[in-house]
Amino acid sequence: MKNFVEKNKKALKIIKIVIATLLGIMVIIDIILVRLEDRGFPTFSEVIKNNRTSLIWLNFLLGGLVAKVFYNRVVTTKEREISGFFTFLAMLILLYAFGRLFTIEIDTPYHLLIMICGGILAYRAWPQYIQDDETH
Repeated sequence: MKNFVEKNKKALKIIKIVIATLLGIMVIIDIILVRLEDRGFPTFSEVIKNNRTSLIWLNFLLGGLVAKVFYNRVVTTKEREISGFFTFLAMLILLYAFGRLFTIEIDTPYHLLIMICGGILAYRAWPQYIQDDETH
């Protein structure tokens, strides 16, 4: 792991800058939306609160992306990447349809479970990197 960090210091620094910039932009946009709330503009939290059931696909996607970025599975044999991607995409489409069809309110523990399931599916089925024998 130290070799990876040392080899990619510049790339990691750029990634940190991009993530910090996106977070800053999101905070600024939220502040602007809070100021404009009396004119009828909804804030991020209000949109999420009012559309929790229809946005379960977004929660699943967040769990999957977090798993892919931070907990990516490393394998020594090449596997077909497209099949895992389509598996994850099919689950997203299914959750999108369920979110639009159902009118019941889903509580926070279920959202956590959906997020964890997205991470598990991404970890198991989505593309894995190939690690050479010389690097470990």
